[in-house]
Amino acid sequence: MKIWSIIKAEYLINENAAKNWLFLIMLLVMGVSIINLSHQADAKVKKIVRLNKEVKALRSEYVELKTKVIKKKMASRVIQKMTEKGFVTPKKQPVKIKLKTKK
Repeated sequence: MKIWSIIKAEYLINENAAKNWLFLIMLLVMGVSIINLSHQADAKVKKIVRLNKEVKALRSEYVELKTKVIKKKMASRVIQKMTEKGFVTPKKQPVKIKLKTKK
């Protein structure tokens, strides 16, 4: 008989029904909030994964650009580009100018 009263939901219409309704509403609110928090956590995990991929892509682009800059700054390349434009390398070394500073 106990199972039949649960199936009929008599616990929601008897004299102590107010307590039961409050308990069910509390369970419902807690369930909805747990579902909402789990969805937020999933969204944050997806955002972290996306940002990690973006960081890896930007890091590889940085390394690629850095190697290009290093290759362009090499002395042999600079000399080659300058000779193409008509400049020649000097035969003697430049003179270093030293200034005496007062202490």
